[in-house]
Amino acid sequence: MSELVFDDVSVRYGVGRGAMTAVDRVSLTVPDGGVTGVVGESGSGKSTLARAAVGLVPLHGGRILLDGAPIPRRGPRPLQMVFQDPYSSLDPRMPVGASIAEMMPSGMTRRERAAEAARLLELVQLDPDKADARPSRFSGGQRQRIAIARALAGRPRVLIADEITSALDVLIQGAILNLLRELQDELGFSMLFISHNLAVVRYVASHMAVMRDGRVVEQGPTAAVLDDPHDEYTRQLLAAIPRPIQYTP
Repeated sequence: MSELVFDDVSVRYGVGRGAMTAVDRVSLTVPDGGVTGVVGESGSGKSTLARAAVGLVPLHGGRILLDGAPIPRRGPRPLQMVFQDPYSSLDPRMPVGASIAEMMPSGMTRRERAAEAARLLELVQLDPDKADARPSRFSGGQRQRIAIARALAGRPRVLIADEITSALDVLIQGAILNLLRELQDELGFSMLFISHNLAVVRYVASHMAVMRDGRVVEQGPTAAVLDDPHDEYTRQLLAAIPRPIQYTP
């Protein structure tokens, strides 16, 4: 099983009167083998929630559990994260194959790591012969594929995708989303998918949560939330989606 549970999670930045609550008593579940989307405006707390899951920010309160147990902070990481910016998530001095191999479990030989890096590049639909190239030789969409391969090298039980298509153009966004769906179906990992784009979440996630000011204001099956929203903020987000202009002859 790979069920990720946020149980009454709070995250604060700063201390005393200057403290800011970025995530306020959030509870939600990423089901085993499923995809849960989290949407909200910039500053809603959704990315902080993702960073808390992988230990990049400490919890002020609550628990984050994987299959009912605290997430181990040492040894192999059962959660891996793909970040928003494909241009800053890879070391520009390191060949992409070596960057992918860096995330692999210990105990593998150099030859095994090279073979696994080539397999992962092929899995994300890139030429494995380019493993010795540096990130500057790749486009933004290709770099995001490499970042996904790097995350998968850690053999995660849960993948966290934080706004991974927002820095890409529309055509490349679609290709990355299709790839992510194919990988999730093939490998069976659970996924927390962070986005500000409701259409993207509808396409990727079976369940979703809407965040505002650090709190979850609505959650449930994606189709139910988007087709019949109960919270006014969710309705505002839906109303803000651009509609095609209808011309009448």
